[in-house]
Amino acid sequence: MTATTLKPTQLPEIDLLCPSDLQDALAHLSDGACALAGGTDIILWASQQGEPRRLVWTGAVSEMRGMDFEQEVVRLGAATTLSELIRSRRFREAVPAVVDGAQRVGSVQLRNQATLVGNLCTASPAGDTIPGLLVHDARVLLLDASGRHRELGLQEFVLGPGKTALSKGELVLALSLSPLAPGEMSLYRRFTQREVLDVATASVSVRVSFEPDQRTVREARLALGAVAPTVIEAKHAASILCGTLLDDATLRTCAAAAVAESAPISDHRAGADYRRQLIATLIVDALTEVRRQAAPGIGEGAPK
Repeated sequence: MTATTLKPTQLPEIDLLCPSDLQDALAHLSDGACALAGGTDIILWASQQGEPRRLVWTGAVSEMRGMDFEQEVVRLGAATTLSELIRSRRFREAVPAVVDGAQRVGSVQLRNQATLVGNLCTASPAGDTIPGLLVHDARVLLLDASGRHRELGLQEFVLGPGKTALSKGELVLALSLSPLAPGEMSLYRRFTQREVLDVATASVSVRVSFEPDQRTVREARLALGAVAPTVIEAKHAASILCGTLLDDATLRTCAAAAVAESAPISDHRAGADYRRQLIATLIVDALTEVRRQAAPGIGEGAPK
């Protein structure tokens, strides 16, 4: 029997640029370099043939860091890490569904390096932060070396698996988010085979506002992850909730409508039918939690 010699994987060399000035970063991008946020996927990225070998790390660019809170918008610098936003009490209170998702990305060590914008630009249909970003009306601020600004909605920016509307030489400068108003709440739920360090098999994010009685739903938003080429909004399913008390029958009807709006595939992680079942279960679980937080007792004892 002949012994087989295993050769270690050899990654190509990477030219990593670390500018501290925004204009320097943009100049490198216009010269063909590619932006690097947290860099948590860099080994996988570098091992793929044909990927850029000149990377511009944005973590030292001061104009791309920090959070600003206004009455109707939260602005988040593109280089802000997941751990920074998780630790921010104001951010947690303003956009809880996004924080729910951020807390499920990788490990503590990874979240210390990874950024929210990096997770978005990966453009994975199973991205943990993207459903929350959708229900919080995320808008993406883009900038290029000529000083041209563009602002795109989330669904305009994410075009497909791994594909965004970023043009060559462009950089994501910041995100703007719609914070919760009084009488609103949001959250994110997912299913994975493992609790941590795993990709969502299916996920949902919900945002619900209530009438002054804190019982009747005024408006609702539902986002579905990992069941279409991009994270999608289940608009018809959300409309079913308006004017209701989130009784059990309404939740089941809403869940069925959300399943009908999804378009899952079968892959090595789960079959399409299984994903449909997961979406129905996650919708009911998420809305039951919303109901519990809004006013304990609502919906209990409703007809099954």
